[in-house]
Amino acid sequence: MQIEKEMENDMIWHLVWTIPTLICMISGWIVFARPQLIQKKTDQGRCVTIIIPARDEAHNLPNLLRSIDKQQGLTVEVIVADDGSTDGTRDIAREFNAEVVAVPTGEWRGKSHACHHGSQYAQYDTFIFMDADTVLSDETSLMRIIAQYRHQKNSGVLSVQPYHHTEKTYETFSALFNIVTVLGMNIFSLFKERGHTDSVFGPFLMTNRNDYRLTGGHRNARETIIEGMGIHQGYQDKGLPITLYMGYGVLHFRMYPEGLGSVVNGWKKHIAIGASNAQPWVMMMIMIWIGAGITLPIYIIATWFSSFGMIGLPLVLYLIYAIQFKWMCQRLIRLPWLLALFYPLYILFFFHVYGASFVRVHLFKKVEWKGREIDLKKNGRHFSDNRKDAED
Repeated sequence: MQIEKEMENDMIWHLVWTIPTLICMISGWIVFARPQLIQKKTDQGRCVTIIIPARDEAHNLPNLLRSIDKQQGLTVEVIVADDGSTDGTRDIAREFNAEVVAVPTGEWRGKSHACHHGSQYAQYDTFIFMDADTVLSDETSLMRIIAQYRHQKNSGVLSVQPYHHTEKTYETFSALFNIVTVLGMNIFSLFKERGHTDSVFGPFLMTNRNDYRLTGGHRNARETIIEGMGIHQGYQDKGLPITLYMGYGVLHFRMYPEGLGSVVNGWKKHIAIGASNAQPWVMMMIMIWIGAGITLPIYIIATWFSSFGMIGLPLVLYLIYAIQFKWMCQRLIRLPWLLALFYPLYILFFFHVYGASFVRVHLFKKVEWKGREIDLKKNGRHFSDNRKDAED
C-alpha cells in the first residue's frame, strides 16, 4: 500500500512538471507555425535603385556589392550614402562603380537620415534599402524578391529579415534574439489575422518612389531607435500594403563578428525597445515558451535527487525542447545541432543582455552605437558623436 502511495505521488509530481512544459512548447509552436518565405518565381527586366546607408562599413561592403554585381535579369543602380565614415568605405564603394553621396549633418542623424538622403539621388522608381552587412544569397535573389513584390501590385513596402549566417560559436548567441525579434512581430503565428505588427524589418526594405514620398519614408523614423517602427506607421496611415518575409535562401547577413562583446552591445541597443512594442499576448506566449527552457534543467536536477529511476522523462522533454529550439532557428540563424542542446545558456545570455538593455533604455534613457551616443528624450533623440569628440 505504501509503495502504491509513493508511486502515485511520483506520478502526480511528474505531471506537475510535464503538463506545463508541454503547454509552454505548444505556445512556442503557435507563434511560429506559419513562417513566410520568398517564393521561387522570378521577375526579369526591372530597373531598381539600391540605397545602402554606410558608416565605417569597409569590412562589409565588398561582400554586399559583389553579390549585387552577380544579380541576373535586372538593371541595378547602387547608391552608397556615406554617413561620416573614417575608413575606406567611400573608396571601396567606388571600386564597385557605386555612386557615393555624403550624408550632411542635417535635421536629424543616423541610419534613417542616410537612407532618406540617398533616396534623393535615385534614378529609378523602385527603391531597395539594404544594410551594408547584408548579402544576396545567389544570382536570382533580387528577381525573386521583385516577383514577390509584384504579388502586392508593386505597392506599399516589402520587408525581409535576413538569415543570420554564423561562423564562430559566440555568434550563435544571437539565436534567441533572432527568434524573439521575429516572433514578436506576430506575422508567422496561427493567429496573425487577429493581431498586427507595429514595425518592419530594417535590414531590407523594398518600395516605390511614389509611396515612399507619400508616406514620408524614413522621415517617419526620425524619433525612433528602430527605424522600422516609424516606416511602418507611415505606410499604415496611408492604407498601403505591408508584407514581411524571412530571408532564408534569398538574403543573409553576418552580425557582430568582432567578438562576444559586439554581440552584447549590438542587441543591447534595441532589444528592450523592440520587446516592449510587441503585443502583450504575443510577448506573453514567447515568455511562456522561454519559461520551459528555464524550468527543464531544474526538473532534471530535481528528478536526479528525488526519483532517479524516472530521469528519462525530463531528459526526453529536454531533448524535445532542444529540437524545437533548433526548428525555430533553422530558417533564422545557423545553429549546429550540438549547440542546440545547450539552449539554457542561450536563454541566460538573452536575459542578461535584455536586462542591460532595459536599464539603459528605460532608466538611463541612453544607448550607444557606432561611436554615437543616442539620448532618448521625451521630445525626440539627441545624437552626440563620441568618436568625433574623442578625435577633437
